[in-house]
Formats: sequence, structure tokens, C-alpha cells
Amino acid sequence: MDEVTGYSSEPCPPGSGSCYSSKKGSEPPFRTYQAFVWALNKYFTSFKEELTTIERELICNDETVTLSAVLERLSPHLAQIKVLHKVFCTGVAEVPPETPNVVRASHLLNTLYKAIIEYDSAGEASEQVVALLFSLWTETVRPYLEIVDEWIVHGHLFDPAKEFIIQRNKDVPVNHRDFWHATYTLYSVSEMVENEEKLNDTASGSSGGDQGSSNRQLTMVSFLKPVLKQIIMAGKSMQLLKNLDCKENVTLHIADAERKSLYTLFLESVQSRLCSQDEFPADTMAEQQATKRSLIKMQSIMAQHLEFEDVHDPLLAINFARLFLEQSDFHERFSGGDFIVDRSSQSVTCQTFELTLRSCLYPHIEKRYIECCGNLMKTLKKDYRLLEYLQAMRNYFLLEAGDTMYDFYTAIFDKVQEKESWQQLSFLNVQLQEAVGQRYPEDSSRLSVFLETIDPSRKKHPVNNLEVLTLSYKVPWPVDIVISSECQKIYNQVFLLLRDDHGNAPFLCSSQIHRMCLLRVKLMHFVNSLHNYIMTRILHSTGLEFQHQVQEAKDLDQLIKIHYRYLATIHDRCLLREKVSFVKEAIMKVLNLVLIFSDRWQAGAWKIESIDKMESDFKNCHMFLVTILNKAVCRGSFPHLESLALSLMAGFEQC
Repeated sequence: MDEVTGYSSEPCPPGSGSCYSSKKGSEPPFRTYQAFVWALNKYFTSFKEELTTIERELICNDETVTLSAVLERLSPHLAQIKVLHKVFCTGVAEVPPETPNVVRASHLLNTLYKAIIEYDSAGEASEQVVALLFSLWTETVRPYLEIVDEWIVHGHLFDPAKEFIIQRNKDVPVNHRDFWHATYTLYSVSEMVENEEKLNDTASGSSGGDQGSSNRQLTMVSFLKPVLKQIIMAGKSMQLLKNLDCKENVTLHIADAERKSLYTLFLESVQSRLCSQDEFPADTMAEQQATKRSLIKMQSIMAQHLEFEDVHDPLLAINFARLFLEQSDFHERFSGGDFIVDRSSQSVTCQTFELTLRSCLYPHIEKRYIECCGNLMKTLKKDYRLLEYLQAMRNYFLLEAGDTMYDFYTAIFDKVQEKESWQQLSFLNVQLQEAVGQRYPEDSSRLSVFLETIDPSRKKHPVNNLEVLTLSYKVPWPVDIVISSECQKIYNQVFLLLRDDHGNAPFLCSSQIHRMCLLRVKLMHFVNSLHNYIMTRILHSTGLEFQHQVQEAKDLDQLIKIHYRYLATIHDRCLLREKVSFVKEAIMKVLNLVLIFSDRWQAGAWKIESIDKMESDFKNCHMFLVTILNKAVCRGSFPHLESLALSLMAGFEQC
């Protein structure tokens, strides 16, 4: 205490800073330790008052006071001081001197948290110790809750001593497209059994605070784990909202003048919870008798279950009975022969403390999370036209605006038919802007065309001649947090496949030879089957599901995941994964045959050998695809391919 307070006579409340010194004058105050010292000071003040009272009684000399009587009177205090000393040794003294503040604060709060649960599980015998530790914890946790409150209410992570488990990366400004993923670092190296959570709820997708294996269990604040994601989402959403020009900020400023802090709300909820237990004093005796009867019945049931395991321990049985007594449905659970432990029950592991957190702290954080994230989602959709931009991506990259993209491609195909060069960026962008400007003038300046280098090994395939053409759509901030450049790469991969499919669909001429007409019908059936599968089974149905999920998204992080999952789904179902590349190659080979057939049909230049080869190639590819797709559908590996498999099989049976 003296080390933290600078040997001042009277410690001050945490946050005042006037009577605290630090090891180095330039270092900001370590508020968690300050709060812990303030809580200890309050306890020792009351202890000194008790000593003063005893001393006065001795001075008055009204009655004989023995040393034994003094020790007996002080024994509860001395027992509590032993507990405090144990907590101090584990939570403070044993921590290495050069340990970062984030580890110190987390470890101290964890030590108090685990001590409360440990003593609370002992039952009535430790009620006074639990009360003492709980009051100590509520004081020590104040700086943490104040940091959380400042972040989720004002969007400002104020932590000068770097004691909070989330740290701000100041190199990434708010208006940067990587803000959402690279702005905060979560120090989440936790117990070995919980390592799988290390990256799932991180603020930036990366984990910091690697202090070595000896400190692995020191760096995660246990009491925040159930609401850590909500805190991160609310904090980032609030910071983003503060930097957006939206009407929501005005409302938030007005409401902030009347609001109570998170710490105040927590204390009021705890007080309310304690008071609510004493509202009906007249029924206390009857309730105690009912509880005693239930406890006796539960004890006998638990004793029977323990005997099944050859365990004869009455104390263990009664503690198990107390542990499950708060469950309203315990009669139903244990009256039968099945022994079921529901780990989601509020009374499991701790009868009061964890339940207090769930009812008195977490709801306030959850409420703020819903407000912040809801306001951000509303602002992005209403003021920044997020839904319109997502629709624009589907219009052009997924060809939902078929008439617009048809107008664009018609000019290209005309040049291809005339054997003229079409690979001029100026020509392509003019054609694209003209096509888009007729129906979507606001997008004409955002959408552009780029040409990529052709792989020389693929130049011989007519379908791949257009593979150099990709689209780019300028997405403004903050919408580019959702529609990132990585997303546009996936959109372009799907766009290339759809473009090839659409480019092969129309080739209409009068029939001449019966054999050629049959081959022409088979090729058209194949193209139509592929076209219907992509546009109906993939893009339309998946798009409807995506739009519904976007409307239901609660926060921006959830929306980003929904968008990525949507792109991954259509990327997968369009056979663009490396694992099924051989299926895509077979389809592309058929589409190449379609283009070759179309050129020769229009030119009227046919040789019997070329017809034989085209029929043979088509039959082999067709048979291969039908066999592969049917096997995949039968295994249940790719249920979405069933419609394509059935359609191609129907065409194959007619061959």
C-alpha cells in the first residue's frame, strides 16, 4: 500500500491521482493497483477502528480484559487478514517486477475472481470471507469498468497505463479501410484449456501479449470473457460512429448528459439484487424451513448418487446439494434415474458471484452493445447506402443486371466476330460507362475495366481469350470495410466464370445438316443447363438468403462474416475451388467446343473429320461430368450440384 500511495498518510480514491506517485515520474498512474489499495485501506481503516475501540475499553478499565478475550474478539479480523494476505501474495507479490501492467491487472482481478468462487463453493462457513472478497473485487474492478464504459459510450479507449487487455494501434486511423481489422490488439493468451478462444474474439484478428509460457495463465480477465465480444464490437462501433457524419451522434450526446456510468449501474444492480432478497421478511421463516426440507431431500439424493461411485462423504453430499438447490427444476432432474448436470445452469460452479455478474453487469454491457451496433448498422444502411453498394456488386460482377452487361458485351462480341482487336482500355471503359449510364448513371463513374496478362499456355482456348478482362468498383469509406479489395477478387473470379457462360449462350443460325443440328441441340442443352444452375440454384437462391442475413445482422463484424461466407459459398458452388478444378476444366472444354462450333457453323466450313472429333470430345466430357457429379451427389458431398447432375444426365440419355 505504501509503495503505491507514495507513503502518504491517507490514500485517495482511485482516479484522483493527486496523492499517488509512480516509480517513474513520467509514468501514468496504475489505476487497478490504486483501486486495490483503496479497497485495502477501507478495510484496514475499519480494523483500526476496532482496535481503537478495544484500546478505549482498556483505558476506561471498567472490566477485566484478558489477552485471550482480545484474541477471540479479533479472530474474525485476523482470519480475514490471512485471506487478504494470501490474495496479495498470489495476485501482487509473486508477479515478476518487469511484468507489463496488462498482465499485472489481469492477474490481480483473476486472483480475486477465483478466490471468491473458491470460498463461495464452501457454503455458509465462508460467507463473511466471500463478502469481504466481493467488496474488494468491486473496488478493484472499477478502473476496468471505467475503461470499458468510456470506450463503449464515447468510442475512446482511454488507458494511459496500458492495463486493459485491449490496446489501440494508433498507426491505423479510423478512416482507413483496415480500421475494423487492424486497430486493436487483444491480449488473450489464457489458460491452456481455453487456447481455442485466443483468436476467435480478438479485436484485430491478431493476438498480442506473448509473455512466455510461464505467464500464460496470467493474462486473461475471466469475468469479461462472456461479454468480451460485445465489448469489442460496441467499442469499435462507437469509435466508428463518432467519426461518421450522422444524426445519431447528436442523440447520443444529449442522452450522455443524463446517463449513469457502467460502474454505477453495476453497483445499483447489485444493491437492488441484495435488497430484493429481503423484501418479504414475514415469509423468511417459512422459506428457510422449505429450503431446509429441500436441502435434506437433495442431500439424500446426492448421497445415493455418490454411493454409486463408492464415495461415502456426507460433507461432499451436502455441498453438492447446496450447489444445485437454486435450480427450480431439480426435483424433475433427480427424481428419475438419469443423472444430468446442466453446465449452462446459472447455479453451477457458483451460487452467487457468477450469477451476480450475469444479472447485474452483463445485461448493461449487452444493452450498450445492442444500441451501439444497431446505430452503426442503421447508419451504414441509411446514410451510407450499404445495401445499394452490395446490390451494385451483384448487378455487375454476378450479372444480375443482365440487360446492362449484355449491352456491354455485345460491343465486344461484335469486334470478336469481325476479327478486330478489342483489348483497348479506352474502348472497353467507354462501352461499359455507356451501358451502365443508361440504367444506373450513379455507377458509371465507379465501375471500370482492367486487363490482366494472358497466360500463354491458355491462349489457344477461345473461351479464355476474354479472361484478361476484370471489373473494378470504387467503394467509398466506410462501406469498403465490408466490400474490401479481397472481396472484389472473389467477385471477379465468379464474374469470369459467369462471363464465359453468358458469352457462349447465344449462337443462333438456320439448321443445315441433320448431324450438325443434333450436335448443336446437345451443345445448347449443355449451355442452358449450366446457365440455369448458376443463375437459379446458385446466384438467385444464395442471394435471397444473403439479403435476409444482411437484414438480420446485429453488428458490423457479423455483417462482414456474412458477406465473406456468401462469397465463399458462390465461389465454392461455381466450382472455383482447387479441389474440383478438374470439373471446371471439363466444363470449360465443352464451352470451347461451343465457340468453335459457332464459328464454323456461321462460316459454313465443315469437314467430316472435325465433326467426328467434336462429337467425340463432347461425348467424353459429357460422360465424365455426369459420372463425377452423380458420385458427388450420392455421397452427399455437394448437394447443390444435384440439379445440374440431373439436367446433364437427361441430356446424356438423349445422346
